[in-house]
Amino acid sequence: MECPEAIKPGRNFRPLVEEELPQLLEFLAGYLPESLKFHQTLLTYMLDRVWDFHFYVANGWPDDAICLHFPGMTLSPHGLLFESVGVFCPNDRLELLKLLREEDVLIDWSKPLYINFVHYDIADELTRLYEDTGTIERVVGDVFACENPEKVEYAVDTEEDAEADIQVQPLQAEHAEGIYELYPANDMECHEIFLRLIKTLPAAGVFARGSLAAWMVQSYYGAMFSMQTKPEYRRKGYGTKLARYLTRRVAEKGYKPFVVIRPENSASQSLYKKLGFRKLYQTVRMTFMPTMWQEEENETNRVLRENLENTVRQLTIEQKVVDAFRNEEEISIHEEVDENEEDAANDQENPDMVIEEPDERTEEGEKGEIADEERIEVTEIVEEEEAAKVEGTGDQEETANDDDGSNQDEGGWTDAGDAE
Repeated sequence: MECPEAIKPGRNFRPLVEEELPQLLEFLAGYLPESLKFHQTLLTYMLDRVWDFHFYVANGWPDDAICLHFPGMTLSPHGLLFESVGVFCPNDRLELLKLLREEDVLIDWSKPLYINFVHYDIADELTRLYEDTGTIERVVGDVFACENPEKVEYAVDTEEDAEADIQVQPLQAEHAEGIYELYPANDMECHEIFLRLIKTLPAAGVFARGSLAAWMVQSYYGAMFSMQTKPEYRRKGYGTKLARYLTRRVAEKGYKPFVVIRPENSASQSLYKKLGFRKLYQTVRMTFMPTMWQEEENETNRVLRENLENTVRQLTIEQKVVDAFRNEEEISIHEEVDENEEDAANDQENPDMVIEEPDERTEEGEKGEIADEERIEVTEIVEEEEAAKVEGTGDQEETANDDDGSNQDEGGWTDAGDAE
């Protein structure tokens, strides 16, 4: 999902119309290499329109030489308007950053703000201006650029490459999903941007027997980025093959080949230095997090925790109700079993009350006597049952009069305090 369109004017900045973009590009070219990232973002937009950006300059531009672009990244973490921004001003005009800090129409400083790769000096000044407002997370990178890309030769295939069927080929749309999933900053760049980059800008992969082993893409801000090699294919020189290939392709398309490398990544720095890249400056990706926003998030976490605790408490109560029903059923079953056993014992103590089956071997006369005895025994049982019914009626009436509803806790247990 793309960030919302930035078309309204701000307090200190105004949007540029299409016809003004070449002037901004010329202005940025006068401040290379410090303006490289912003310059290449604008150039990529003008030449290939990979993503929809909106460019702003100060109301007093060009005297107030500061410019912005929205969004700063292709993915908005919280879905907020103008949540990310790119900014450039000359290093000798850092006081102009106060215009950005005071901008309260385009930017809501009470909410998080993301700035994607600005010059280190700009980052330091913004950090100073943000004091006592909140916290800042910084990710530092070294910008290396190739001065003479035409001297970088494509990698020569070796016999070993031929035997293993190793080839460097352009990436296709079906590779975008896997590349995006492994991209370290996929919380700041969306899946769709990789589809567009592969379709529009130089993007290549090393294929081993038809399987994608390593890849690299040119970004919407001009940098060659997202170089990654699958673990099983590392230390085979595939990174060098990609760097050579993409350096040439980026230059042939009219862009300045450059990369952003973590300062601690000495292996990558060594690789690009061998290809003629040199360090220009340090850049910083910044995340501004206001204290009040953190407190709001903490309050949200507290409410969620309390809701979870109440839910667990309610489930515990419901489980107790279920256990109470289960125990009541078990007691009822045991009572029925005991009654049956008691009846069986009574039958054994009173054998004369048991109806015996006639013996088939008896004579006809004996059968008659047994039949008479059975009629007598049945009559006795009927009389006893009628007497028991009369007694039972009296007991039921007495029980109904004594019932005051106190047994409802067992069948419909509620606790309003815990349930809320």
